[in-house]
Amino acid sequence: MKITRYIGYFSLILTLFIFSIFFINLFEEKEVNFPERNLPLGEIKTFDGNLLDVSLLKKNEFSLLNVWATWCINCKLEHGFLMAKKAEGWNIVGLNYKDDLEKAFKWLDQYGNPYFVNLYDQDGTYGFNLGVSGAPETYLLKKDKILQKHIGIMSEKVWKDKFIPLIK
Repeated sequence: MKITRYIGYFSLILTLFIFSIFFINLFEEKEVNFPERNLPLGEIKTFDGNLLDVSLLKKNEFSLLNVWATWCINCKLEHGFLMAKKAEGWNIVGLNYKDDLEKAFKWLDQYGNPYFVNLYDQDGTYGFNLGVSGAPETYLLKKDKILQKHIGIMSEKVWKDKFIPLIK
């Protein structure tokens, strides 16, 4: 009888301890530092069917690489932000990820094309080498280096918090 009571008390204390750890971590702000690394090299198809050597993308000081797809709901939500960045003069490389090319053309016709070049990664091979876990993802590039990676919807807050400090 006493052992049952002690097991009950122990279970309660253990449960409270675990919930307190989760609760503390829920509100703790962590700054995640992205390790700078090289952009994976190789050739990838563009939307017009030509092969592009990825090393040709490094001619700009800073640029963005945006992973997107027509099946990605969040890609549509961030599209206005990307169009605004294009209007500001940013060079944005689009990486259409595991998608149908015909649907991608229709999507860009309907919503606008913020990309100065669109790469087509139908089987996800280049995305795998890049470290893509899904869409949308946005990378800040400086020449052939990846300075920052953001998984999820790009917004002004993300831009100001994660990207602008590296640009300045």
